[in-house]
Amino acid sequence: MTEMNHDLLDWVKSEGDNLGFNDISSVVKLREQASLRQYFRIFTDAGTYIGVVSNPNSAENQLFHTNAKYLSSNDVEVPDVMALNHEQGFLIVQDFGDLLLQDLIGKNEDDFLYKEALSCLVKIQSCTPEVNLSYITSEDLIAQMHLFEEWFLNALLKIDFSNQYNLISKGIQHIADECSQQTHKVCHFDYEFRNLMLLSNQAIGVLDFQDLCLGPYGIDLVSIIKDIDNPLTKKKLIEYSEFFLAESHKVKNLKEINIETLLRDIDYAGFQRQFRILGTLSRLHLRDKKSFRLQDLPQTLEYLINDMSKYDPLKEFSKFLETEVQPCLVEILKDSE
Repeated sequence: MTEMNHDLLDWVKSEGDNLGFNDISSVVKLREQASLRQYFRIFTDAGTYIGVVSNPNSAENQLFHTNAKYLSSNDVEVPDVMALNHEQGFLIVQDFGDLLLQDLIGKNEDDFLYKEALSCLVKIQSCTPEVNLSYITSEDLIAQMHLFEEWFLNALLKIDFSNQYNLISKGIQHIADECSQQTHKVCHFDYEFRNLMLLSNQAIGVLDFQDLCLGPYGIDLVSIIKDIDNPLTKKKLIEYSEFFLAESHKVKNLKEINIETLLRDIDYAGFQRQFRILGTLSRLHLRDKKSFRLQDLPQTLEYLINDMSKYDPLKEFSKFLETEVQPCLVEILKDSE
């Protein structure tokens, strides 16, 4: 049996009567996460469950539980929370299986998977917001992007960017201003293929929704349209963007948005997300000693360089990333191999 937190195992066993099982035959640790949570598949005589260990001092488990009920009530497929222990930070949730979209993309079903993921996003964005959902402000967006300076430029690459401080600050402010003007919708805030599953009924199952909020509509959309592992051709990017917009219009959502505005909003939401990712993945590597996402840094930076160059207020920033930052990243990653 895989090494598992003994307190979690004892608690899971104590929930056997409530969940309808008598015996645990084995436990398997699941994929490494960018978060500090741990996941285990628990095999019992009544089926499988997922055990979750998180920081008991964090509100994540309660948010996960609350958001699961909210999304489920809006016909979004999320795992049922079978049992919850606030004091110890433990959860038992429904097992959605192993078919992560991240692993399926590129295996002849891409068109179906992209469109199902986008249709599911339309459903999420059509939800009537709950009063407890936090509203992402311009200040929030800026604070998240500052992780790029603190952890990516300074801590990881060790670049002295003092001469570019005004350039970076103005660029970040401009991006935040543009994103803040986007219509705010219910936002997963990490809506990427690694958090989406294909269920047995061919529906999309959604995971890791504890950060649900009201945010710029483009934030979740760009996570799919500009996935780090699967860069789309320009033709496909426009095709899937048009599909998303048509599906949104069918349910009277984003009625004021046309395709030109949508593509611009995708770009700017992408800038915010990509700067945030560069910072958080660098922090994950340096502070949390989890380096499995370092491979995502080059494509993330490539998106920024290419797409920022299309907009006059960001062209000089793009050039700085291309000429000074990108070569440094290549060297750092080479040294870490």
